[in-house]
Amino acid sequence: MFKLNIFIVEDSPIIAAALKQLVVKLGHAVVGVSESYEDAVLQLEGKDIDIVITDIMLSGQKSGIDLGAYIKKYLNIPVIYQSSITDTVIVCDAMRTEPIAYLVKPVRRVELSTALMSVEAA
Repeated sequence: MFKLNIFIVEDSPIIAAALKQLVVKLGHAVVGVSESYEDAVLQLEGKDIDIVITDIMLSGQKSGIDLGAYIKKYLNIPVIYQSSITDTVIVCDAMRTEPIAYLVKPVRRVELSTALMSVEAA
């Protein structure tokens, strides 16, 4: 199995810790955690990152969808969204940034594992 370097963007410390634990249990590495768009943009520059897992609602002015669009345009790193939001308009906005997956919280191990496999296979 290929070990991915994963960056997590999540404004809830409890959810970020649980997601980090899940990623490690799946055999991957967490190379950074951020709470906001602004901080994530600063941390993502120049790091060896295979995938970003981001929440839609982040602390600060910009959302995870804004971050996904930025990453697609400037960094070309695959993105997985994870959110409790199931509103069709927001999900459609997110899907326009062409993520690997949109996972509904709470993220289950099998769903995350499947999404990460699609990155490994690429």
